[in-house]
Amino acid sequence: MKTKSRFPLVAVLLVAIPAFAQFDQFKKALDSVKGTPSTGTKNNTTDTLNALGQVGRGIAGIGPEEEKNIGDSVAVEIVGKYGGLVRDAAILHRVNLVGRALARYSDRPELNWRFGVLNSDSVNAFSAPDGWVFISRGLYALAKDDDELAGILGHEIAHITGRHALNLLRGSNIAAGGAGFLATRSNDARTANAALQNFDSGIDKVFTGIVEKGFSADTEYGADKVGHSLAAITGYAPGGLRAVLVQLQQRGGDSKKFFPTHPPLKERIARLPDEPAPKP
Repeated sequence: MKTKSRFPLVAVLLVAIPAFAQFDQFKKALDSVKGTPSTGTKNNTTDTLNALGQVGRGIAGIGPEEEKNIGDSVAVEIVGKYGGLVRDAAILHRVNLVGRALARYSDRPELNWRFGVLNSDSVNAFSAPDGWVFISRGLYALAKDDDELAGILGHEIAHITGRHALNLLRGSNIAAGGAGFLATRSNDARTANAALQNFDSGIDKVFTGIVEKGFSADTEYGADKVGHSLAAITGYAPGGLRAVLVQLQQRGGDSKKFFPTHPPLKERIARLPDEPAPKP
């Protein structure tokens, strides 16, 4: 499997971090989600209700802290559903090298970007709010060079920068991420339980939308376009994503077998520029 080093500075920074250290950091981030949030000093029920009302307006009320809470919780669900995380040092290094290079040139470079490989033979990739990006082991194996890997990861990065998962909460009255976070600061058990139930409902809605139902076709086509441009801006061959999709199509793949929550491969390929595939 050929890899390319296009970014000496990024490469130096990442080489300084052992691959298993990257995995440990990734794993600790996931484990921390399962812990109990530290309690704050606010305990006034009226203040808590007012705060919940402010974030209970769908995406308009979802700020950085809420996005983080939602993303962390959804990431745990994705990892649990798809067999945990791959610990191979070379794979981790490669995915982080390419992923972080892309994230640096994305519309939201300030996020805490984390890239992991799911221990699953399925052919798919997922992302969760606040910088969580996952590619399945089955799809990773098809990315024969960094250009193709960049195309895949760029598509998922586009979902995050476009806040597509958060858009699933648009117009709802779910007190999204802030509910669970703020509920821990209330001494009113009834308020806390109601808030946490709303939070769980929001997480279920986002998780189902990402993993089971998928985004709308137009959203996926848009992510293809943005991911294609991001790869090119970062310095990778822009035809990487299209090359992966063509490869899957040639294997007789369809939307039920590969990228089951995405539009048909044929349509995605037709909408991407017909550029030369990356050279082997």
